[in-house]
Amino acid sequence: MLLRSRHSPWVRLAFALGAMGLFLFGYQWGNEYQRRHAKPPQISGVLVRPPAAIPGFRLEDPLGRPFDQETLAAGWTLLTFGDLAGVSGQLAIQRLIDLYNRVAGEEDLHRSLRLVLVTTSDAPNLARDFARLSPALYVLSGEAAERDRLMAALGVGAEAETPLFVFAPGGYLVALLTDASDGVSLAADLMALHQGVHVLLPEKP
Repeated sequence: MLLRSRHSPWVRLAFALGAMGLFLFGYQWGNEYQRRHAKPPQISGVLVRPPAAIPGFRLEDPLGRPFDQETLAAGWTLLTFGDLAGVSGQLAIQRLIDLYNRVAGEEDLHRSLRLVLVTTSDAPNLARDFARLSPALYVLSGEAAERDRLMAALGVGAEAETPLFVFAPGGYLVALLTDASDGVSLAADLMALHQGVHVLLPEKP
């Protein structure tokens, strides 16, 4: 024998919507609480706290395609500087590609990661040759004033060893990875940054 419900369909619907609202509120509150109390990732490099937004810039790859603030904001980027016609630039590219290969198991990171070398010398033929090494690699050049402005914004001096600058989605500088770390440590740092990005980035208004 079936018992008739004592509540009308409208009352049952109101109960269901109320339960759903409580669930969504609890979920949102839990995420917010977790974010506020989560600790930033521990890395061997240097965290940039709070994350920094750099001034706009515009450089180009060997085919004349632009790379600017909007491109930088589209995903994860490792950026460094070097003389492509000398040892510094070629070692920097080797280091970038090695790190890219080491994080291949982190599929989301690997898919969105761009490797950027801003060359401090004008060597377009070399730039085209090196750019073929990986679809993720961008060898950028441009007007000296534009390049120097970007270097100044990142605190890069002519004589200083250049770290790898790590930019998260949105174009925020979140960390500096230094030459002192080996490839395994650098890869671990980058994966930790990717996994902890919700703690690193500023809250959306």
